Amino acid sequence: MTISSLTCPSPVRRAVPQPPLDFELLEKAVDLFDEGQYTESLRTALGHLFPGHAIPGGPTGTFTFPQGSSRVTLRWDEQGLAVTVPLVRLPTGGRATAALRFLLTEVAGAGQMQQPRLRGEDVFLEYRDSISRLHPFKVLQVLRQAPFQADRYDDWMVDQFGALPLEREAIAALDDDELDRAEEIWRWHWNDVEELVKETQRKRSMFFLNEVTAYAFFHLQQALPLSGSLITRLAEGANTFNNADEDPDKRLAVLMKVAKEMKALAREELAKHLGHAQYSISPLAEGNGQILKRDLGPGSYLETVDGARKSGQLIDAAVALFSTFHFLLARWSWPEPIVAMLQEGIASASGKPWREAAGILWDRGAAVVARYEEEGYEDEGDEDDDEEASS
Repeated sequence: MTISSLTCPSPVRRAVPQPPLDFELLEKAVDLFDEGQYTESLRTALGHLFPGHAIPGGPTGTFTFPQGSSRVTLRWDEQGLAVTVPLVRLPTGGRATAALRFLLTEVAGAGQMQQPRLRGEDVFLEYRDSISRLHPFKVLQVLRQAPFQADRYDDWMVDQFGALPLEREAIAALDDDELDRAEEIWRWHWNDVEELVKETQRKRSMFFLNEVTAYAFFHLQQALPLSGSLITRLAEGANTFNNADEDPDKRLAVLMKVAKEMKALAREELAKHLGHAQYSISPLAEGNGQILKRDLGPGSYLETVDGARKSGQLIDAAVALFSTFHFLLARWSWPEPIVAMLQEGIASASGKPWREAAGILWDRGAAVVARYEEEGYEDEGDEDDDEEASS
């Protein structure tokens, strides 16, 4: 019996409210840097990135902020800036050698401004530079990249090499009700993915394969507050199964393997990798009208979806729209009314037959684009180049 609907219970992941960034401050920071007022330029750039936070005044200062499991510390004086993010404490014995090899091959990188540094047995990600070289865009890039890199690798190194956590920020555990809901989402998701894989093998459609693999990853990212090494394992798998440049048979094989492993995860183990973290910098890129129009507005992608609807390939159309809605919520931040409309669309289509689900999401997608334009939301910055495999 083929799968007849997708089940998407309401998400457990909490919204991460972020005050709007003042881009005039960023422009001012650039002007100050060009004028040679380097310390004031740095403080102004931090004021842009951390609205509402008190930035130390004067020629010297220290500023610390939480970012997921990472604790980031900035120290500056008239000579320069040091950004430090604790990673792990190395294990003893031979596993330390394997951990160091991993640091050199996977964490360090040519051209990467932050690099791993070893102090005794403790590993930090660190960036240092002279005060006259701290262009605001360079500082912002480091602060946006280093904490996410540490958050990605710290639990992985604990699990794989027996390293010890180092100066980590606390992540709030889910309460019993949240864990019940999270487990329900987890079980439903992987059951649905396994059935979708069977349908993909039957259809042999690249379009459908791309939509199924994107859904397999972005639904969980949108619905659950995943943390620890589990999200890293999923991301590693997605690097293959959600990569349109990989061989289709290999993609399906990896997705089936991941689904089997994830389904077997016990409740107690799942709970270890779920939690509500604090983010001083939004973990989501800022969405804009271009992105919405690309994925939900008139264009080649929506023409393909509409063609599937009109030709009776209703599962193709519905899965594509489910995938796109989850992708938009998992990867981008939006004004609250847009988030609510996307989430309500998913909730309304959840559990509905393919024809009805596709119709609901089709209409809601058009309404989302129209609402964004009607409200006149301003687009700051450029569109991110990263897109889901199906776009």
